[in-house]
Amino acid sequence: MTAQFKLKWKLGLLLILVVALVIASYQLMIVYIEQQSRAIEQQRTAAMEWVLVFRTDLEQGHAVTLDDLQQRKYPPDYISEDWLRPQDAMAVVGNVTQHFVSRGEPATLSALQQPRRASFSDVLQADEYAVTATISIEQIHHGLLAIGNRVSIVAEQFLPELTAGSQLRSIANVEILAIDNATDEAWQQGLASTITFRFNTEQAMAFEQIRKSGYSVWLQHPEANYSALPEQGMTRIYTINGGER
Repeated sequence: MTAQFKLKWKLGLLLILVVALVIASYQLMIVYIEQQSRAIEQQRTAAMEWVLVFRTDLEQGHAVTLDDLQQRKYPPDYISEDWLRPQDAMAVVGNVTQHFVSRGEPATLSALQQPRRASFSDVLQADEYAVTATISIEQIHHGLLAIGNRVSIVAEQFLPELTAGSQLRSIANVEILAIDNATDEAWQQGLASTITFRFNTEQAMAFEQIRKSGYSVWLQHPEANYSALPEQGMTRIYTINGGER
């Protein structure tokens, strides 16, 4: 073995040792960095706080259930004062969304509202009105009129004085929504003081024009659709001394 070969062998061995040392140092550095990162993450996670968020996208008007909610952690500095916490979940359930909310969005009171309580107005469509009027024994058919019946309201509308006459005007297919304060068939039939009609806009305006002059309530067949009466004139004849006949 020559001196030159021994030198090359020593240099090679030294190079291997250096490379092994570098690799070992690199691996130790990676392990250290991972440990430090894990420790920092654990510290950050330990400092984070739970927040109540929406589990899925919810449309406006959706009644929130417990299944619509979940909890998620956020850094304290990131949390807004109006964000709700998991302990608020039961107070949120039953409320309705005021607008569309996205999945993962923190739950806030501004996004929710108490559901509207059911009331008598729920029976009406968007273009309908419930109009209540006092009623006589004749108009209620001596107690035979029932909630849900359909009627025609007929009134004598006086024409200008120069014509000395009047005409019949009717509003057909009007549903009776309530008698006194009863709104269902449990009402005990009998004499009542008020009646509530279901009107569309045109019918309501027509009724206001005739209600003060008196009107009759004509009961309709329950399955028939009636037409308004033709506007037929009624002539009044007066004697010379002012009497009417």
